[in-house]
Amino acid sequence: MFIITKLFYLQYENPFKTMKKLKGVFKPLKCRFYYGTGPEMWCSKPHPIHIVFHDVMWKDKFETPRHEDSPYIWLHLFKWDFIWYWKLPKGFNGYDMDYWEQALWYLYYSDSDIKKAEETWPWQNLDNTSNWNKDFLL
Repeated sequence: MFIITKLFYLQYENPFKTMKKLKGVFKPLKCRFYYGTGPEMWCSKPHPIHIVFHDVMWKDKFETPRHEDSPYIWLHLFKWDFIWYWKLPKGFNGYDMDYWEQALWYLYYSDSDIKKAEETWPWQNLDNTSNWNKDFLL
């Protein structure tokens, strides 16, 4: 859903949609918060009030999921940015991209069957063993 005016921009996609489907199977992510001003933000802000809610962004490439961005809620008020985003807890064995690609494989390529997801996971290490990370699971 998009709402755009000269003063206001709103984009909404439920940021909890995919995380809710993973509840009870994958470990939950940690919510982090950022606030501040500056040009290092994700994109230009032509509207004084800019609100974005986003679920995990991904694409299908060569019949496998590819992680684009993690879920976030972004509020821009004139020059201030407030961002809530979900990442792996610090010290966790793995990367956000790996977590989301495994989760997406489980949800959309393995019919939400964790055993099938692990058996059919296509990625391998250099020694031809699966790089399925069981640390992501409960």
